[in-house]
Amino acid sequence: MTVAAEDLMMQGASLHVGDRGSTLVKKLSGRYHALPVVNDDHEVVGIVSEESILKALRTEKILFECTAGMLMSCGHLGHGSCGNPVAVSPDTPVRDVVRTMLREQLSVVPVVKKRKLVGLLNRKDLVSLKRS
Repeated sequence: MTVAAEDLMMQGASLHVGDRGSTLVKKLSGRYHALPVVNDDHEVVGIVSEESILKALRTEKILFECTAGMLMSCGHLGHGSCGNPVAVSPDTPVRDVVRTMLREQLSVVPVVKKRKLVGLLNRKDLVSLKRS
């Protein structure tokens, strides 16, 4: 039996494009080092990571003035935002999720269905699978 993204994904973790400062920090202080950013239609439009926040601080941006939409990237290695954020579908085999995470150097990957966020996978979820 092939294990797919939907078998391991967690639900409910995301940022809204308008989330600011303390909300960003609070949400990223939990289980995830990065979170997908969604618009009002719950479509994934990017990813904000702890690294995104550190880069903003390095450039002396005032974090409480920054929104998730300002800090997000598309998740593709080597560039900022392209309008096609990295994501996998619920039926994506775990081995392909791992390839995507390694290729793009991601700690999390959104799981989407018709561009809408349905879940999230992080490296810990995949490591736990290998232990069982």
